[in-house]
Amino acid sequence: MSLSANVVIAAALAYAALLFAVAAYADNRHRREKGGWLNSPLVYTLSISVYCTSWTFYGAVGTAARSGFEFLTIYLGPTLVFVGWWALMRRVVRIGRAQQTTSIADFLSSRYGKSPTLAAVATLIAVIVILPYISLQLRAVASSYQALLPAGETDAGGGYVTALWVTVGLCIFAIIFGTRNLDAQERHHGVVAAIALEAIVKLAALLAVGLFAVYGVAGGVGEVTAIAPQRLSAGAEVFDMRWAALTFLSASAVLCLPRQFQVTVVECVDERHGATASWLFPLYLFLICIFVAPIAIVGLDVLPAGANPDLFVLTLPLSQGRTDLALLVFLGGFSSATSMIIVSSIALSTMISNHLAMPFAVSWRKKAVTGDLRRFLLNARRVGIAAMLGLGYLYLLWSGDSKALASIGLISFAGVAQFLPLLLAGLFWKRATAAGALAGLLAGFAVWLATLFAPSLAIVGMEGATHRFTDLFGEDPLVSSLFWSLAANIFFLTTVSLWRPAPTLERIQTALFLQSDRSDRAAELDEAPLIQRTAGARDLYILAQRILGGEEAHRLFDEYRARQGLSLGMPEVDAAMISDLERRFAAGMGAASAHALVSQVASGGGVSLDGLMQIADENAQLLLYSEKLQQQSAALRRTAQELREANSQLKELDLQKDRFLAL
Repeated sequence: MSLSANVVIAAALAYAALLFAVAAYADNRHRREKGGWLNSPLVYTLSISVYCTSWTFYGAVGTAARSGFEFLTIYLGPTLVFVGWWALMRRVVRIGRAQQTTSIADFLSSRYGKSPTLAAVATLIAVIVILPYISLQLRAVASSYQALLPAGETDAGGGYVTALWVTVGLCIFAIIFGTRNLDAQERHHGVVAAIALEAIVKLAALLAVGLFAVYGVAGGVGEVTAIAPQRLSAGAEVFDMRWAALTFLSASAVLCLPRQFQVTVVECVDERHGATASWLFPLYLFLICIFVAPIAIVGLDVLPAGANPDLFVLTLPLSQGRTDLALLVFLGGFSSATSMIIVSSIALSTMISNHLAMPFAVSWRKKAVTGDLRRFLLNARRVGIAAMLGLGYLYLLWSGDSKALASIGLISFAGVAQFLPLLLAGLFWKRATAAGALAGLLAGFAVWLATLFAPSLAIVGMEGATHRFTDLFGEDPLVSSLFWSLAANIFFLTTVSLWRPAPTLERIQTALFLQSDRSDRAAELDEAPLIQRTAGARDLYILAQRILGGEEAHRLFDEYRARQGLSLGMPEVDAAMISDLERRFAAGMGAASAHALVSQVASGGGVSLDGLMQIADENAQLLLYSEKLQQQSAALRRTAQELREANSQLKELDLQKDRFLAL
């Protein structure tokens, strides 16, 4: 049984209209009234569920049908990360908010001396890694649409026409609600609200079809349990090397995927929301996956042999005549795909505008303070969104019916995992440098490209590349590629960092990152101008107008003047004012671009006395600790010597006693 094309299209258009209405309402409400339910921990947690894409919505059941309970690893990794929120995620969110970071590339760039090269390379890698993933979402929407229709009404273009219209609609949505402002503090409340609604829809759809499969088709939990061994007997071994690799990949993805960094760090309005997300997001993942295995078991038992297990969620209700439930499932899958595409396109367009377009404009225009940079950046983001979605659609056309798209999710996870060593080293290792980070990232990406990505696309000459890396971990290309790419990444990161010391700005940023584990200390460091610079007040004012807009620049400079007790004229420029302006610029264009622009109008750059004290503080603490250890060791040696002397005296007294008794 199937649905007519008109019904499916009408439902999809109505749902899209609902998303537009919710986004517009949320944006308007935030402008009128700050706070409220839009800034609640519930909405924040639901937005993080953008992690669950159509690959999860449809592919998890397919994975269960083919490989048993291996699908659980995709949920286990994020669960471990968020349950341990206080160990890592809280630190990332706190530093990201303090440093006004706009993306994962900007976060890494900020830590490693605001390096524009590192930011640009990270952006290019993210685009290469995520483009096929966006294409996968478009294919999922087109495939699910095709599955709902009768044979005579299917898309004559094999789903490509449907995918094209979806691409156009999502492009319009992302441009309207994702490029209204530059400042990271002015978050995308409309987009977040729409994503939260989609999170509810996809969860409701999976729960509904799961309950239907267990109680409406199989007849109850007992019946499903009885047929489970026969249907899932071909599953992969549990807790083998592949399980560990997939769990690690999913954990790194929830940290490093551009869309996850966007919703978890950039869109976070209150650090305390993480306390709720640390248990509510794992609960959401549990509910998402609770019926995956039962749907796979019932689908294998009821549907004809050869049916595509990736579409069991959709075809199982259709086989039982439940077109209403199938339509709900289609909207759930549509939600999973569109939420990923929207947030990914916004995140990647921000990275493209800040770390590719803006540096090009700065180098092309030697005097970057001319022109409306605010409008340039917004237009660059709009072009970036259109380009990302257009390239994703072209990739879909180019790949055709390639089966490689079925595993492109894991391939993308392995690609973004190359950011993880840089992230962890930046948070916990003070010797990590920009040169080392760049070398490690390029090395790891090169290995990933040669051993996993290129072979998956059957690029000529690369088919056998993976086999040279599979001796250690058997015949699993994913596990081998992950191991060797991360090994190369970590080796070059540590070797180059130890070989080439960090320059001054990197050491300052290192101090800020490593000491931002306490909010009071982070605020203190943010307020201290570590680099001594001077600039003309009028030059800074013109630059602020170009980036922040005339009204905001005027208000900001009035605040500076009021703090100094001045009633007329320009404020007196000092290092603190320049640093504060640079942070405000960074919230819209990234740390590297903001630093480059400010450097064009500011002179100096020497480290202030406070800055030197900040840098030396950590080493001083280590020296003090070492001195205390030496003092304690000396005291222990003296105590041991005294004990030996006392023991000798006791032995001598004992010997005298024996002689006395012998008399």
